[in-house]
Amino acid sequence: MTRQKESDEVFCRSCGEPIKKQAEVCPACGVKNRQKQKSSEPGQQSTTSSSPPTTRSTQHDPSQYQTTVSEDWYYIVAASVIGWVIFFMLPSAVVGPTLVGLIGLASWVGVPLATFFDSQYVRANSKWNPSGLWILGGAIPVINIFSGGAYLYRRHETLDEP
Repeated sequence: MTRQKESDEVFCRSCGEPIKKQAEVCPACGVKNRQKQKSSEPGQQSTTSSSPPTTRSTQHDPSQYQTTVSEDWYYIVAASVIGWVIFFMLPSAVVGPTLVGLIGLASWVGVPLATFFDSQYVRANSKWNPSGLWILGGAIPVINIFSGGAYLYRRHETLDEP
């Protein structure tokens, strides 16, 4: 079992073990985690971390994230999107307004909640870093049908799994 990362540590880009931010080589696997870069003054070199800067042009590094969230939250995202479709298409006269209302309420809570937890799994296991806009889109009725569907499609494309 791996220990938790402290505030002065990062995860090794090779093995995922927590190491000190200033460490050039991971003590667990021996992989170099820092790069030497030339400074603006000739003859001097400065050492900078190989962790990605906070610009949008860099790729997401999943080794920087750790999660215990199950990979099965996408089932709830899908079920909630289907629940919304049923909510809008099923006449309340057929099954009663209480059941239709419960389906709508469960779907309204289910899409953003499941998207939040599933995005943690996706963030830790792929190069995609889903933003909070997916959760926000999942909380808005009607829009969450399209947001949830698009999220599931993007998740499938990124992870090559359902």
